[in-house]
Formats: sequence, structure tokens, C-alpha cells
Amino acid sequence: MSKKKLISIITCIVGVIALVIGVVFLIIRLNQGPSVADGEYLVSAENWTLVDGTNCATEETNCVPSVIWTFEEIGKGTLTTNNHVNDYDFIWSLEGGKLKMETDWLYTLENEYDYTLDQNNGVLILRDGEEEITFQANFAN
Repeated sequence: MSKKKLISIITCIVGVIALVIGVVFLIIRLNQGPSVADGEYLVSAENWTLVDGTNCATEETNCVPSVIWTFEEIGKGTLTTNNHVNDYDFIWSLEGGKLKMETDWLYTLENEYDYTLDQNNGVLILRDGEEEITFQANFAN
């Protein structure tokens, strides 16, 4: 076998190995979860406002949202349904794709939602049976 042919074969083998390694790292990278855990992402937003077409989560400039959730730290937060006329404390946890909340209203209210968190667009979707609730993240500038 000539020296040129041997060098060509070795170069081809090294190229194929590099290609396989690149594909493996690509697959690993694509299958990784988000870089920030869901709980940390919820807390990182200044607050979350309800998106329902009447709660000003659109382009309206003079509208103040009335339903606001604030995840203040892991496990604790506050919410308002009337633009901070009344604020209520809640405790929360994320377990197995569910957001569990216990709110201190006039009585203790417990809710459990299936949730989807789109970190790229700052959207939290909660499902409680047939009902679907969407919140938009608001980040401090």
C-alpha cells in the first residue's frame, strides 16, 4: 500500500470519528433540559400577569393589569386579583409537572395545576381540568 493511500485512509477515519463525536454532542445538547430550573425561572421574573384579553397583557399602554402573581422566593409568593388593593400570600411547589399552591384568602385555598413553562417566551400555562390559564412574565429592565 502506498504512503499517500495510507494517509488518506487515516485522515478519513479521523474525520469519521470527529463527525460521530460531533453528532453525539449535538444529540446530548438538544436533549438537555432548560439551563434554569422552572422554580428559579418563576422567581427570576418580577411578576406574572394574567393573559385573558381583558387584563392588559397586550399592547395597551395605559392599562394596569389586575391579576398579578409574584413568586418572591422558592416556595413563597403573593398574588392580587384587584391591582394590589388586596394582596394574598401563598406557598407553592413544583412536583412532577404540577404547580401546587396554598393561598391564604379568607380561608385556606389549595390548588393544583398541570403546568407548562415556556422559558424562551416567558409564558406559564396552567391547566385545571378543562380550564387553561396563561400568565406572561414581566422582567425588570
